[in-house]
Amino acid sequence: MKLVYKPDKKYLDCIKRFPLKPLRSDEENEMAAKICDELLDNFDSLSEQEHDYFEVLSKLVEEYESQWQEEKNVEPRELIVFLMEQNKLTQTDLIPEFGSSSRASEYLAGMRDLSLKQILKLAKRFQLSPTAFISREQMK
Repeated sequence: MKLVYKPDKKYLDCIKRFPLKPLRSDEENEMAAKICDELLDNFDSLSEQEHDYFEVLSKLVEEYESQWQEEKNVEPRELIVFLMEQNKLTQTDLIPEFGSSSRASEYLAGMRDLSLKQILKLAKRFQLSPTAFISREQMK
């Protein structure tokens, strides 16, 4: 039995704008979330295929963001190193969040903790809850 599926133009436009594929970076996740928001704003006027596209894309966003649901199991230093690797960032790239390259270096080397200001800036940059950047020690 052969399944016949003929995509409509609106669906193909969605695919051209953002193909359905695993999200691998914060930038891709941001774009996908933005598209989901736009589709949601017009949800009642979407075609059936656009609804399907929205459903799959929103699940991809949810899956990407769920990797931080258990953020308390990951220490902030490990999380920042992971985020730097995933986004191909260097310490220099994080100067806006840390204030200087040396502060970033000292934090990553375990020589200093994050300030509240740094926590809020990192949370904003990576679109995570500020609690992701608070260590278990600081919670005590």
